[in-house]
Amino acid sequence: MRKLLPFLLLPLGLSAQEILWEKSFGGRHAEYLNDIQPTADYGFILGGSSLSMKSGNKTDPGSGDLDYWIWKMDEHGSAEWQKSFGGGASDLLHSIKTTHDGGFLLAGTSNSTVGYQKTAEGHGGNDYWVIKLNAKGDPMWQKCFGGIGQDDLQTVVVTKDGGYLLGGTSNSSTPPYGHPSKGGESNIGVKKEKTRGNTDYWLVKIDADGNEQWQKTYGGQYADQLRDVEQTRDGGFIVAGYSNSPTSGEKLQENLGQGGDFWILKLDENGNIEWQQTIGGAHDDQPYAIHQTSDLGYMVAGSSNSQTRTSKKGTDLWVVRLGENGETLWEEAYDIGSVDILTSLVENQDGSFLIGAYSPISNNEEQGNEGLNDYMAIKISEKGEELWRQSIGSEGEDILRKVVMSRDGGYLMAGTSNPEFKGFAHRRQQKKKGLVEGLSPLDSSQQLAGAQKAQQELDTMVNDTASQVNEAVAGQLDSATKDINEALGNTNDSGFKLGVNSPVGNLLNPTNSGGGNGGSQGGAVPMENLGPKPGAKISRDKKLNYGGKDFWVVKIKDKDKPLKEKIKIEAIPNPVISYTNVIVGFDFDIGTARLYDIGGRELQKFEIDSRTVPVNLSGYPVGVYIVNIQTNKGEGSVKVIKNDN
Repeated sequence: MRKLLPFLLLPLGLSAQEILWEKSFGGRHAEYLNDIQPTADYGFILGGSSLSMKSGNKTDPGSGDLDYWIWKMDEHGSAEWQKSFGGGASDLLHSIKTTHDGGFLLAGTSNSTVGYQKTAEGHGGNDYWVIKLNAKGDPMWQKCFGGIGQDDLQTVVVTKDGGYLLGGTSNSSTPPYGHPSKGGESNIGVKKEKTRGNTDYWLVKIDADGNEQWQKTYGGQYADQLRDVEQTRDGGFIVAGYSNSPTSGEKLQENLGQGGDFWILKLDENGNIEWQQTIGGAHDDQPYAIHQTSDLGYMVAGSSNSQTRTSKKGTDLWVVRLGENGETLWEEAYDIGSVDILTSLVENQDGSFLIGAYSPISNNEEQGNEGLNDYMAIKISEKGEELWRQSIGSEGEDILRKVVMSRDGGYLMAGTSNPEFKGFAHRRQQKKKGLVEGLSPLDSSQQLAGAQKAQQELDTMVNDTASQVNEAVAGQLDSATKDINEALGNTNDSGFKLGVNSPVGNLLNPTNSGGGNGGSQGGAVPMENLGPKPGAKISRDKKLNYGGKDFWVVKIKDKDKPLKEKIKIEAIPNPVISYTNVIVGFDFDIGTARLYDIGGRELQKFEIDSRTVPVNLSGYPVGVYIVNIQTNKGEGSVKVIKNDN
């Protein structure tokens, strides 16, 4: 068991956050966590991919190479069930979402043919592969979407109409007529537009049963890689990605520097562009998260190698606050090491934000490993001032993939942990001692290459497994981007990273969004307050690992806010059309559920052993019903309204 380091003295204004628990999940070989979602029963579900057979605490055997692997956990991090899904080749699960009916949607990238748990035929190369599960994890349907090239899904959005939006990056064009992957003349799931250049954003909107409703391609002459999508309050979508394309295709603004920039699209509910914005500096700027804020503006966040007012050196975390029409309001940078990778962004109810990140490389040889290769959480105010930060890790490499807020108000930090990995800083020190061959000290030009390598592991996890699994699914997007970057002669420079382009409308859908070039430095923090915080609490609280790489989840409590009290009995969704899930807000061993109509007539009675209780109302008329729960630890009732649409 690894010992927890003693608490260090904290700088004024920073407060240590409480670690509630940590858990590891894995088999003998390697597991790669990509997503975590809180569930209505105060637990959560983990999603990623696994190379392991049945071993460690993995109970499902593998199907091929990498398989989708999910864990449903209770609020204490104890396992309720786990599932594996895969074909004969590589299946990379990137996103998992809870659905309106209390089930789950798994979405990722697959180059497997039909076999094992995969029943949906692919279209060539990598395809989007989505699987719909019920609340117990049983598959309901699955679909593949793609062209003849590489279609790499990044994220999925559960839409207000009960359907889903699939978002990712594609270099595919439409397969030839009668291509075998199309099933003859069938056009189901096939990409319908040609690529614009190297790679493009590709969105596919499907209904609740997985049937395609529309698809859209957005791109310019070179590489455009989608990173995040969110549905907006008006029913449209906000999209963020990376672009080094000049004005071409759907891109209406020039590239701003020698590398790539943030490229943001605001879409209507049918995928038509309302406005777009390019934001960046002289070098490479990589977005990873976008979120519509409570004031109807937006926060876009990522990592930047460009110069800013607050940067130290290397690649920093970078957040940009936008107005409702995409105009830049302020921007701020935060530093951990010399290469800092942002992975997630959470908005709190008070308007503050929590940033999730990690840094694999130190700013200097003397800094050591503390805070590096660890999970890092940084809380900032609504104006960008840093409030506190906390580093949590093992003695090896810990790559944070996601931070989410749990239903009780705490934070779940989840990613992939390899306690035996010594890290880049250690290897550099060993090289100076003549103990490591073939590794030279990193200079400023090589730091960007290090950031791209870290980004590649975050985005695809393929570099680390290609030699073990299938070289055909190696990170082609990043190598293509590197070649294009070297070929670009654009030397545009700006003293600071600002949104120097005004938001513009699509040629077919012009808007008068205004906004100017923004760039006001709201919420600026003195430079001396932004560097690595040696006084921030660093934990070595990882207690167990099962293989080379494991899923690792840590729950922390923000001492600035109390945990929320649980609701004793509730129903989600409510009102309901067919199924609702009654959520029991307390632990129990055995119990009974009863469904009554408004007149008190008992309609159903069944035994329960889980805090999520699916109740089927599809056979009953519109009206009001009562679900009563009785257990050995407590009881309660909830009113459920049945609608017909």
